[in-house]
Amino acid sequence: MLPGLVTRHTALFRQPQAATSDTASVLTVALQASDLSGRQRTERQLLSVAMGQGSLPAWLEAEMALLPAGSVRRWRVGPRQRPPSLLNHPLLPCNGLIWLELELLESRQSNLKRDGPSGCALISQGEVQELFARWNWALQSRDPEQVARLYSRDAVLLPTLSDQPRTDHDSIVDYFSHFLDKRPQGQVSQREILIGCNMLQDAGLYTFRFANGSTAEARYSFIYVLEDGEWKISHHHSSLQPESTD
Repeated sequence: MLPGLVTRHTALFRQPQAATSDTASVLTVALQASDLSGRQRTERQLLSVAMGQGSLPAWLEAEMALLPAGSVRRWRVGPRQRPPSLLNHPLLPCNGLIWLELELLESRQSNLKRDGPSGCALISQGEVQELFARWNWALQSRDPEQVARLYSRDAVLLPTLSDQPRTDHDSIVDYFSHFLDKRPQGQVSQREILIGCNMLQDAGLYTFRFANGSTAEARYSFIYVLEDGEWKISHHHSSLQPESTD
């Protein structure tokens, strides 16, 4: 059992009952920032948050809530106007102006559980492990569409056996169309799980066993976001262990 494993079990995608829920606006955004020269650019972050949580500044929530899904906006902002996730970012000037770019992926009304922090879905470490089991089970279906449906609309896949990043549904399907021919079965040997608000990370080491008897040991990281009430993979990186490539 992992240290600190939560023993409470809840359904992963259970909908909250009306008697124990509030209605609030939930924004799903992709966020990226750069210095004014554009040479230093942060990684693209995906956030799915209820308005008023503090994950985005109030002024930014107000701006994004008025926009239709798919809108992209760019602002030049100072340190006090930045989202908390960008404070003290190593690629950005601490006290200067930066460019802040956000794309609104989704805006909706959602029933939020009272038994978690405002708008934050409850999930245990054991249930995060079940998310990997769900992905691994989809591999056994040998259906690339079934696997690709586990990835979010804005997902990035950096796969084990290809040097080509996959950044949309069709390219993810294409990768698994070839990968599933090998009949892979994954098994995690070491992992660390971090749970945030409507976003979580599962990273560690796993081994694939293929139908021809060969194996591949790799490092992995899954980042999940809550999309339409379901945990989806927004970022998946997998790379062979250095000793595996000697």
